[in-house]
Amino acid sequence: MCVAWLAGCGGGSSKPPVDATDADPGPQWWQPKVGEAKNWDIQLNAPIDVSAPRVMYDLDLWALVPSPATLDYGDGDPVIVPAGKLAGTIAQLHARTPSTIVICHVDTGILDLTLPDARKFPGYNANPTMIPDQTAPAAGSVIGWHVGLSMRRWLDIREASRTRLVPIIFKRFDLAKQIGCDGVEPDFNLAAEFSSFTGFAPTAFDSYSWYAEIAKQGHDRMLSTGMKNGHSLLGQPDMEADKFDWLMVERCAEDSSLNCDNARPFINLQKAVLAIDYDHDFDNMPQSPDLMCGREKQAMIADGIVKDAELTSKVRTQCVP
Repeated sequence: MCVAWLAGCGGGSSKPPVDATDADPGPQWWQPKVGEAKNWDIQLNAPIDVSAPRVMYDLDLWALVPSPATLDYGDGDPVIVPAGKLAGTIAQLHARTPSTIVICHVDTGILDLTLPDARKFPGYNANPTMIPDQTAPAAGSVIGWHVGLSMRRWLDIREASRTRLVPIIFKRFDLAKQIGCDGVEPDFNLAAEFSSFTGFAPTAFDSYSWYAEIAKQGHDRMLSTGMKNGHSLLGQPDMEADKFDWLMVERCAEDSSLNCDNARPFINLQKAVLAIDYDHDFDNMPQSPDLMCGREKQAMIADGIVKDAELTSKVRTQCVP
């Protein structure tokens, strides 16, 4: 019998029929749709309590390292990362039924000089007073001016100088994959919005391309990758929504300007917007969770929560759309 798609059968197609089981299942990582992630929490500082059943927990990468790990940069000088304060937590959360998604918080736009890998960044010095601040960074350095504290510094995310940064910063994504994180929450990528305070003067174009690089690096490692706070730079969500799996925004409902609306490109693509508003404003004045949740609802955000500014386990109000 002649099977039509086999070579040599006259008049038949040269390709086999498509079997539904062979269809491309799409990305094999967490891609929450609007409303699917509302039972989530973020805890980056003590006290931390992950006993409550959640769809997702967002926790600090370095705290989650289960046992000493090695970051190999191919230069004969690896970095040994010690076990973190939350060692074993990823396994604990994954063992639940259903398994809890673990998103790992990673700084990709600033450098904490106290972290194990800090010495790998060009321009590093253990003494922060030896790193230029408010004056031009040293030639070849990727470390800029302070971000609130002298030990936290802006990184040089400009496209023209990115080759010095990329091989180092994304070793953190390798670590996330190695220890079992389901995804990453890359933070502090707002250098273009604070351009004159960074030491490097990155442009909006640098910001757009840096976010795109972050999304690519995360997905290359099959990690669910969120965009963090890019909603406040004009046009950013429109250009990036198709590249990321979800958006995380802070303080968008804090006042009546309602810049939560800037998250609409993600919502239009049915991608979850994980909104965080705080129970106190920048002046430490109490804020009404009901008011902020109402503003999020007005902006069609279905996955918002209200937290304490320290991002601990002490405060969590889930906004119900």
